Amino acid sequence: MPGHTTIKDVAKKAGVSITTVSFVLNKRPDVMISAEVRKRVIAAAQDLDYHPSAMAAGLAGRRSRNLGIVFGPGGQSISNPFYSFVVEGFIREVMEKGYNILFSRIEGPYEGPSTLPKFVREKNCDGLILVAHSEPAMVRDLADRKVPVVLVDNYPEIEGVNCVHIDNRTGGRLAAEHLVRLGHKNILLMTLGGNSRRPSLEEREAGFIQELQQSGRKLPKECVLECDDLSFHRAHETALEYFKKTKKPAAIFAVNDEMAGGVLKAAAESGRSVPGDVSVMGFDNIIMASYTVPALSTISVAKEHLGRMAASRLLEIIETKDKTVKRELAPVELIIRASTGKPG
Repeated sequence: MPGHTTIKDVAKKAGVSITTVSFVLNKRPDVMISAEVRKRVIAAAQDLDYHPSAMAAGLAGRRSRNLGIVFGPGGQSISNPFYSFVVEGFIREVMEKGYNILFSRIEGPYEGPSTLPKFVREKNCDGLILVAHSEPAMVRDLADRKVPVVLVDNYPEIEGVNCVHIDNRTGGRLAAEHLVRLGHKNILLMTLGGNSRRPSLEEREAGFIQELQQSGRKLPKECVLECDDLSFHRAHETALEYFKKTKKPAAIFAVNDEMAGGVLKAAAESGRSVPGDVSVMGFDNIIMASYTVPALSTISVAKEHLGRMAASRLLEIIETKDKTVKRELAPVELIIRASTGKPG
């Protein structure tokens, strides 16, 4: 059996030094190497089927070429129909650049550095994204360790940290504009109530309310249906209660598609036709939105693009040492399906 191919073998075949091979294969942006030499090194590595050790590469370039995805407490995970697409976009972007992906989550309240993911504590990560719920104390501890971080669709808001968000305000405005154009007078908002406020939802609501006001309509308190979480189940219960109180035609904008699905179920159980008696609109355009009965009108978020934006910004910080703090917005689009129509 021939011995395992080493970086020395690649250097010999390419006719360059071991250091040059290391610089090329680790894609060091701070080292000037001609295109011809790079081409020779890559060809030699491919011919010899050489794959550098991540640990060795980290020692040579002081980088692990590992990036982390961390979900904060609150029930969000890669299995969530929205965030799974965000993660897929992130993975596609970073793998194209030769990085590895590590996953983790914070199960309970953040209790200091010992709660950090193991790959962070062991310095086996060049940077990470925090998805959805972000703990300010954790972000500070990561900054103390000089670990680059990009927040994705996060709450609560944390100043001075790179983040990528959905253009929620525009999405809320598009939803209101659509319902107004259809001629609805009795327009309702279904959202998260109590003290569990989220900046992303507040922006959706603000855009929605602003557009209603500009069209000469108001959103009185009785037209805001509050749920104690963002689930299908709670939205279904809340909508059933509303439908018991009135037979008045309505248009309901739910701040996510799961809640809108709950409203559709409640409408069917209450004998309301959709969209004849009730128009229903959601936000996110998750896969379920195409398969509800009727299919759900919604605001589509470029979910994979959101993940790619986060990855691109994180790599920019890592590879160029850019210290600028940016807040970037992923675009949204109105998707009109069968659940909205002119009032009956």
